[in-house]
Amino acid sequence: MGLPSVPKPRLTHWLLSTGEKVSAPIAAQLANGLFASLPIFIGGVINSVAVAAVAAGRMHTAPFIGWMVFEAVLGLVRIGVVQSSHSATPEKLERLRHLASALSVVWAASVGIGTLLCLTSGDWVLATIACLSTAAMVCGICLRNFGTPRLAAVMTFAALAPCAVGGLMTQEPSLRIISVQLPIFMTTIFSASFGLHRMLVSWMTTTAELNQSKALNETILQSSPDLTLILDKGYKVVFSNREPDDLYCETQLVGLDFLRILEEKDRPAAATALEQAQRGGPASFTISFTRPSGEKRWYDTIVSETSDSSGRLIVVARDISRQKHSEEHAIWMAHHDTLTGLPNRAVLQERLDAALVMAEGRESMRDPARNDAVPSHALLIVDVDNFKAINDTLGHDGGDVLLRALAARLCAAVGHGDLVARTGGDEFALIVAAGDAEALHRIAARIYEELREPILHGDRVMECGASIGASFIPQDGPGRSEVMKAADIALYAAKAAGRAQMKIFEPAMMDEVERHQAMITAARFALKRKTIVPHYQPKVCLGGEGRGDGRIVGFEALLRWRDRDGHVRGPDAIKAAFNDPILSVAISDYMLDMILDDIEGWVAGGVPFGHVAVNVTSGDFRPGGIVETVLDRLKARDLPASCLQIEVTEDVFLDKGVLDVERALKRLSHHGLRIALDDFGTGYASLSHLTQFPVDLLKIDRSFIGQIGAKGDAEAISSIVINLGHCLGLEVIAEGVETIAQQEHLIAMGCDTGQGYLYARAMPAAEVAAHVREHETARALLHLRQA
Repeated sequence: MGLPSVPKPRLTHWLLSTGEKVSAPIAAQLANGLFASLPIFIGGVINSVAVAAVAAGRMHTAPFIGWMVFEAVLGLVRIGVVQSSHSATPEKLERLRHLASALSVVWAASVGIGTLLCLTSGDWVLATIACLSTAAMVCGICLRNFGTPRLAAVMTFAALAPCAVGGLMTQEPSLRIISVQLPIFMTTIFSASFGLHRMLVSWMTTTAELNQSKALNETILQSSPDLTLILDKGYKVVFSNREPDDLYCETQLVGLDFLRILEEKDRPAAATALEQAQRGGPASFTISFTRPSGEKRWYDTIVSETSDSSGRLIVVARDISRQKHSEEHAIWMAHHDTLTGLPNRAVLQERLDAALVMAEGRESMRDPARNDAVPSHALLIVDVDNFKAINDTLGHDGGDVLLRALAARLCAAVGHGDLVARTGGDEFALIVAAGDAEALHRIAARIYEELREPILHGDRVMECGASIGASFIPQDGPGRSEVMKAADIALYAAKAAGRAQMKIFEPAMMDEVERHQAMITAARFALKRKTIVPHYQPKVCLGGEGRGDGRIVGFEALLRWRDRDGHVRGPDAIKAAFNDPILSVAISDYMLDMILDDIEGWVAGGVPFGHVAVNVTSGDFRPGGIVETVLDRLKARDLPASCLQIEVTEDVFLDKGVLDVERALKRLSHHGLRIALDDFGTGYASLSHLTQFPVDLLKIDRSFIGQIGAKGDAEAISSIVINLGHCLGLEVIAEGVETIAQQEHLIAMGCDTGQGYLYARAMPAAEVAAHVREHETARALLHLRQA
């Protein structure tokens, strides 16, 4: 069934609107008062129908009967409109508001006209009933419609204006006062309606704003990452913006004692903070919760009193777990090695200091009369043998795998409470409980037992060897530096003794280290002051018809240096410097320049020196070594390659860079430099090296030459070497020739060249020219006498 037609929306819109500025939701809520207060509404409908029925029954005239019928029909229509509003859509509800407002005005006018009929009927009882009924309905109009004051005013006017007219039309003069009172009454009603309306609008606006504020606050609280609780004076939770799972509780938070929610360790600090907040000052503390899975969460908590003078407390807890984990990780990183996960040098130093303090305390408590042993600790420095070779062959990934495996095996080899730390590179440090050498050897045995198991890297198998240096705490030093230095010195001794073993520090080791350092210092001093000079020892020809002809065929350059006192000393006094990769290359470079200067001078002076043999080591073959630059230096000085020979020892062929050595030697040989293999027979070179490398000369070591004539083995070995060299087309040189008898034996064996004190000691460059002249003069006189 369709709705009745609605009057002009403009008029009804004016009736439903208000002069107050309100939001659309509040305006709609005010207009919906048309469908509210059903008791008043139903009472008004029944009352108007009842009065009309009484009037029709007393008067029995058409106007009164028509009024009764009209009121009854109008009442039913209005009730139907109100009923339809309960389930109407927003669009339909808007139409119903306009219809209801128009019907309300019609109903008020009907009541007013009906009262007018009663006043003019001459029935004073009926007039009294009608007037009292109208007054009551006007009150209902005001009470029910003060949300729409304009509608209330129009309805009041429509109901009372006919009454005022009726008062003027009555024959009773006393009733005419109604015409005077009703305008005053309407004015009062109008004022009251608009006043009530303003109060209602203010209340509704304030309520809406409060609701919005409450909703906003709840949204902020619910979306805030912070946990917010409100506590009463007894510390019970009365509000929480989080579910119990966030705090790892099993029940609802509201109603619980806040302190009971916390872990035991956090309760004292929390109680102090709550008491401080109750005294008016904000307080803060940190709490943590642990899940059954072991996950831990931290909260930075602030507590303060609420501003409503209720004595309640507000607790705001911010989750700082990520920050805590970052801090813990940073602390862990500061004290641990990232590759192996072991403690680092900082932790080692702290533990060393603690062990020294503990040892000092035990020593002070020991009874000297009992002479009982004081338990002690030891420091072990473990260094991986040949770690660089592993990195070079398997790459850094392989090296990392080895270091991690070694770290795990060291941890497995030590006892509970012992420390294993990585101090850098391929070096580890252990602090173990050990009071004597026997205990240390047992620990070392466990370590080497762990290291026997091969380490797999992909399809490659790595062998892990290690050298260990040990020192006792505090026997080997009163402080951390001394204890660590003692262990380092012992490690140096272990490596010098052949690696893959443990050495325990002894005071004598310090002397060896000091001698080593003294050699290094002396070499650096000599290099800096340029007191390193080459001396030259001649090489004499032993071949020819019958006896050797004695010609000087060349010289070997030997290193000499002057110490601080000006004494000339040999290379043995600084031999440690030749194991230093940087210092040895610097010395070789300096020596080569001086040798080439001397050769350049001899060539310019016409001295028939033959050639100069220069000793090079494996370090000289590394990038930047003299072997790479010797050809360029000869070319820069316009010297022939034949004036220089290169002497290498057998260990050069065994170096890990043997391919580089082979390429370099072949390059030098291709450009005319002859290569001599020095100290042949004393090392581990195989015979295949004589064909693999471009060797032109063999030098028999002086240890064999010195035994010629005294030991048959020495003569046999020398003879074998000479024959081997000749079979391979090599020149053979005997060094260390000191007697005529040795020379005679060598000539008889067919040795090509001799070198030694029999001919001359090593001499400065300035004496070479004179020596060559004297030697040639003596040789010429000898030939004349023989002739």
